[in-house]
Amino acid sequence: MTKINTIFLVCYTYPWLKVIELLKQNIGVEPVYYIERSHDLFKDKMHHCYPECFYQTLEDAWKGKGFPNVKKCSLDEKILKSVAHEEIIFLRMLDRLDADGHTFSLINRHFFFTDLLKTWLQIIDEKEIELIISPSIPHRGFDYALYIAAKIRGIEFIMFQMTPFEDSSFLLDNVNHTPSYFKKDLLKFQDGSKLRMDIKQRIDHVKLSYDIAIPSYMTKQSEILEKRGPFFKIYNILNLIKKCFIMRNRLFNEIYTYRVKKDVMPRDSKTLYYQNMINQLKWEKHKEKLRDYYQRQCTAHITEPYILVALHYQPEETSCPTGGSYVDQLLIIDMLDAHLEDSIKIVVKEHKSQFHPSLEGESGRTINFYKRLTDISSRVKLVSANTDPFTLIDRAIATVTISGTIGWESVIRGTPAIIFGRAWYEDMPYVFKVKTNEDFLKIWPKITHLKNRMSQKQIEDFHIGLQRYLVDADHYGKESERDSDESAFNIYNGIIKHLMRKGWNFEVGALLKP
Repeated sequence: MTKINTIFLVCYTYPWLKVIELLKQNIGVEPVYYIERSHDLFKDKMHHCYPECFYQTLEDAWKGKGFPNVKKCSLDEKILKSVAHEEIIFLRMLDRLDADGHTFSLINRHFFFTDLLKTWLQIIDEKEIELIISPSIPHRGFDYALYIAAKIRGIEFIMFQMTPFEDSSFLLDNVNHTPSYFKKDLLKFQDGSKLRMDIKQRIDHVKLSYDIAIPSYMTKQSEILEKRGPFFKIYNILNLIKKCFIMRNRLFNEIYTYRVKKDVMPRDSKTLYYQNMINQLKWEKHKEKLRDYYQRQCTAHITEPYILVALHYQPEETSCPTGGSYVDQLLIIDMLDAHLEDSIKIVVKEHKSQFHPSLEGESGRTINFYKRLTDISSRVKLVSANTDPFTLIDRAIATVTISGTIGWESVIRGTPAIIFGRAWYEDMPYVFKVKTNEDFLKIWPKITHLKNRMSQKQIEDFHIGLQRYLVDADHYGKESERDSDESAFNIYNGIIKHLMRKGWNFEVGALLKP
């Protein structure tokens, strides 16, 4: 059996230990590089089973350190030109490390990119890597740089795309689109199969009210806000004073954070406990200013015909790298304003998570972002982030998003969707993917005639086709009622099927039977 040297990226849920074992036994996958969380539950067992594997912590990877000692290769102009687009995406990806927007300079971001890319290229070469497996879309700098290096070297990079259907996901090999075999065969085999009950139930919920269909992560965010209460600021200050007293002997100890300090590269950035506490207060205050400014620009009621633009929470994978160039969401509104009829308004809704105190929305917006947004055109109207999205969808001519679930919900509710990035539902009928001005001009005349005229059967057929590709498993810490063995079995078979569809040849029996 030929050995397949493989990198595993943060495969931290317990089923992965079994998955790696099955891959090694059945097709010769050899884990030679593994990025782990410091507190992985099965960390010690993984080290015991694969002592020759190189281990790097996620915390070190974020900062661009903890790599094996390899000689960094050189990057020539040919390589840099070939990945110029990806570098721009990478530079925006680092917003998460730069909370105030002016700490991590452009030149230092470029240095970070080239350092990571050179390192990964050399690791791929020295360790003779043939396969990379990631439970998530690469979106943290270090893993996106690896994705770019794999692209340069022609290495298979497997990643998992989550869906809103409980613990179901499917496999991708490119951050920009669903697999070619997926597009080719999705609706090819209609064999009388019925829609899975969990998928049908989720679709049925979307046809009702938002209170019923609201995603679980949004419910959890609302619960956190409710616990804070109206006097949280006073409580927070008192709690901070209490913390300072209790932690007085540790205030000058270093605490881990991937956020950088001014003019310091990530690997050398160090933050003390008291500095982090001050920063958290400063960042939350900035977020409140952003929220208040946005709210002041909002329009109470829109009566004219409009197209709805649902902004993404940023910084996050769903817009970077998933959106490509449209990680700059202002470019989307620019295009709409350039091509829509003058009578159509552009209604923009901010994502509710952008101002959530427990998230990092301060890294993804500035006051200038909102100023530029409203300066695009007088027809651009902002609505409150708390507005019921289903009400907006139902009144819109079309819904526009990069890759958000709101596009899928929109089609379910009878309003066509335009997406500007790679979405899990991008191959669904009545979803139109736009990357160029020509794309938009081509699809817009079709969209204007589709409102509430879409075939529910075609939509259902898409989901019946989709369910053939779903991997039902706890692969990335998503809530699941499946036991570890069932998850491991499903993940393993999903990987094998994907590789076989990509032309990899395995011995008979590589797929496991229930």
